[in-house]
Amino acid sequence: MRVMATYFLLVVVLALTCSLAIATDHSPLQDFCVAMSNSPVMVNGLVCKDPKLAQANDFFFGGLHIAGNTSNPVGSRVTPVTVAQLPGLNTLGISMVRIDYAGLGINPPHTHPRATEILTVVKGTLYVGFVTSNPDNRLITKVLQEGDVFVFPQGLIHFQHNAGEGSAVAIAALSSQNPGVITIANSVFGSNPSISDDILGKAFQVEKKIIDMLQAQFGQTKWRPDFFSWQPLPSPAAPSPLPLTTVPCKIFVLQCLTAQDPKLAQADDFFFTGLDKPGNTSNPVGSKVTPVNVAQIPGLNTLGISMVRIDYARWGLNPPHTHPRATEILTVLEGTLYVGFVTSNPDNRLITKVLQKGDVFVFPEALIHFQRNAGYGNAVAIAALSSQNPGVITIANAVFGSNPAISADILAKAFQVDKKDPKLAQADDFFFTGLHKPGNTSNPVGSKVTPVNVAQIPGLNTLGISMVRIDYARWGINPPHTHPRATEILTVLEGTLYVGFVTSNPNNRLITKVLQKGDVFVFPEGLIHFQRNAGYGNAVAIAALSSQNPGVITIANAVFGSNPAISDDILAKAFQVDKKVVDYLQSQF
Repeated sequence: MRVMATYFLLVVVLALTCSLAIATDHSPLQDFCVAMSNSPVMVNGLVCKDPKLAQANDFFFGGLHIAGNTSNPVGSRVTPVTVAQLPGLNTLGISMVRIDYAGLGINPPHTHPRATEILTVVKGTLYVGFVTSNPDNRLITKVLQEGDVFVFPQGLIHFQHNAGEGSAVAIAALSSQNPGVITIANSVFGSNPSISDDILGKAFQVEKKIIDMLQAQFGQTKWRPDFFSWQPLPSPAAPSPLPLTTVPCKIFVLQCLTAQDPKLAQADDFFFTGLDKPGNTSNPVGSKVTPVNVAQIPGLNTLGISMVRIDYARWGLNPPHTHPRATEILTVLEGTLYVGFVTSNPDNRLITKVLQKGDVFVFPEALIHFQRNAGYGNAVAIAALSSQNPGVITIANAVFGSNPAISADILAKAFQVDKKDPKLAQADDFFFTGLHKPGNTSNPVGSKVTPVNVAQIPGLNTLGISMVRIDYARWGINPPHTHPRATEILTVLEGTLYVGFVTSNPNNRLITKVLQKGDVFVFPEGLIHFQRNAGYGNAVAIAALSSQNPGVITIANAVFGSNPAISDDILAKAFQVDKKVVDYLQSQF
């Protein structure tokens, strides 16, 4: 009994550690929050502009193919794409940089106080490394060739050195919209005002004249690292990873993977090779995604970021899909891409852009998005995602290829062939009345959702929860949909429901259950799910969602009823049907 109790306690402690150690910025409470850089209001992040005014250019940056000027003392140049350059990144917890290195140039020792970095070499050879924290201060290094990938954990001192005589180029992503940078030499010896030479002399165990000489090299009139000029904007604090290096050991199945002893970590735990190799695009959609997540780089465990390479054949498509746990930031290496995403209900706005080499675009977390090769040759992109394991749900596979299949009856019906002063708070701010009233189910799908979220109860603001009542007519359905920002837990008050959800790629498993009065079922965040009244009378359910504003994306409306419409060429290829079938479906929405 004592052994079992100890085992149980260990599992609980490990589970709590994992839940605290997922390193990402806080989850967004809406589809996106395009930054208003000119707002006088100071918040942790940036104030949002009206979502209805958002345009494709809010999620776009051009020029990452342009080489940076490396004619400076360290021989490198960082071109950042953070929220300062791309306002659509606000609240989405990710950013990107291009780093150019002259022959033998370095990106000097520095830290990112708010982000883990994942880097891939596009050209040349780099010698890279990071140093663990006290007391070990272990230096972990690796020589990287073109196509290799390496991870620098959040807050640790790290560097890159061009190990060749020619120029080198890398693309890196960081797990914050505003990761910040602290260049060690400049911060310690070039601070304004200067740190006392008495303090530094004692800290570095050298004579003061050595400190004075070093400070003279980095004084305010000397060269400063404007080549790495991050905009000093506030950003939501990320839950920090607890261990420095949490390389997975497959001991327990937990929210994250358990960690091996950090002393056993090696450079290869943070390394992947092969991102320079083209993927095989000889498949019906003409694209191939090569992932680099925690399954390929165990050192990514708890660090909240990953990377992919995407190859596109001529006119190839990365079909409409979502990442239930991540925002994606993508840059084009070769070719021309037509890309887009669809906002959640009720607007279902399609926001699109044509991207050329060096352009950058953002796809907000859990929203349906796609890319299509719009050129006559092959195309290549590199993308980073704000999760070690972002997941993917390809809409066509999940809805029409689940295992077992979603009932044809269900699909046929679904697709139709400001914060207040706390002193002024009142009881009514936390109150809603009317959830006992049946909703009007006289509509094509035969169901009605009555929401009780922050729009109805202002006191829910920041509290991360909401509720709905769902009424179902006889044989009515709540059609396949996702909640981009929430898990749902549902209980049946009246009637019988047939419910299910579909797991993400590659399995697309359909998990279903028949629920009776009093039964409870859970639909995980971001996964496609549905409910159907399986009885002869009306049915009623109450559900709670883990967000004050969970959002909803009804698959049929988002894919076939977006505004403007997604090209029927894209949908025909994604769903592997004739365009006239797509045109017919679009005409229903």
